[in-house]
Amino acid sequence: MHARKKLLYKLVTLLEIRLQQSGHWQVASPEPEAFDSQEPFCVDAMSLQQWLKFIFVPRMQALLDSPAPLPNQCSITPQVEMQLEKTSQEQITEVTQAIDLLISEGKVPPTRLLRQV
Repeated sequence: MHARKKLLYKLVTLLEIRLQQSGHWQVASPEPEAFDSQEPFCVDAMSLQQWLKFIFVPRMQALLDSPAPLPNQCSITPQVEMQLEKTSQEQITEVTQAIDLLISEGKVPPTRLLRQV
């Protein structure tokens, strides 16, 4: 696995852990038609927590398991900041920002984040 993919794998794993710890992972599965949404983050059909759990994390894991290249851009942090309550936002945005920066700018995440996985 390419070094950047290894870093991203750790960050996606940490995102899942942080979502679980904050209670945002325990969301009901959206209706099947919600997955057909054409809106960014499926905002018209599911909550951000549902989008993260049922779309973003599985798609990132599938990308990481495939030989396909990573996307060139990622910007999920602004949506997380808009949608999640302030109490759990910081723990999650710390990880989403590291994901955004790794994918979009190639910036290596802080070691302290990577050690948590």
